[in-house]
Amino acid sequence: MTSDPCRRVGLADRGRLRPGYKADVVLFDPARVRDTAAYKDPIRYPEGIQTVLVNGVVTVEAGQHTGARAGQMVRRTGAR
Repeated sequence: MTSDPCRRVGLADRGRLRPGYKADVVLFDPARVRDTAAYKDPIRYPEGIQTVLVNGVVTVEAGQHTGARAGQMVRRTGAR
């Protein structure tokens, strides 16, 4: 689901869980995922998202943002 699109756009270090790759992972309960944002209050976290790793760094843990800001600009790194 993620490795083929990454390969197609030349992102050689993404799309798989493998040593040395940038790990972006979301752990969630599909029965509990719910958007909580509203027109008058658009910046609200969703429910049901337990853990998020961005570039291998825990960014959300137990449903709460950790303060980590591990996101990076994505650049093409390899050939198709």
